[in-house]
Formats: sequence, C-alpha cells, structure tokens
Amino acid sequence: MNLFGVKISETIGGCISTNWLLYGVGAIAGAVILNQLLRNSKPLLVGATKEIVSFQQWLKSNMDETAEFWEDVIAEAKHEYKLEVERKLEILQKQQEILEKIKASL
Repeated sequence: MNLFGVKISETIGGCISTNWLLYGVGAIAGAVILNQLLRNSKPLLVGATKEIVSFQQWLKSNMDETAEFWEDVIAEAKHEYKLEVERKLEILQKQQEILEKIKASL
C-alpha cells in the first residue's frame, strides 16, 4: 500500500522487525494463557500462600527468639567482664595499700 509515495509495509518493517512483532504477540498470548491458568488454580495458590505466610511468621518468631537469646548472652558476658575488671581493680588497690603500709613501716 502506498501512502504519499511511501510504501507502508517497508516503513513498518523498517521500524519494527518481524521477530519483535512476533515476540510481542507471543508475550501477550502467554500473559492471557497464564492469567487463565492462574484463575483456574486459585485455591491451590491460596493454600500455598497461606503456607508461605505461616512459615514466614514461624521464621520471624524463631529469629526474634534467637536474637533475644544472643542479646541476653552478650549482656551477661558484659556484666561478668565488668565484675572481673572491678575485682582486678580491687585486688590492685589492696596490693597498693599493702605496698604503702610496707613502705611506711620501713
């Protein structure tokens, strides 16, 4: 077909290759078919999604418990470390007092 002296089929073929046109039509047809298949399997999808949500909640609660456990371990370790440092400081202070008494008696 000629329009203003330009062949339409050559113009469309020059802008859009036949392969890309077929890919586009195939993609649209695939989307329509996939939509129909998904509609027919809706109960299966709902059940699978329910299981995924259940697993997600279990995993979140499990991870929360694990995080809480490690927070407790870290807090307890810090507390024990602080007590150990305080005991060492106390021992050093007593040693210092003893040295001062020995120095004073000499």
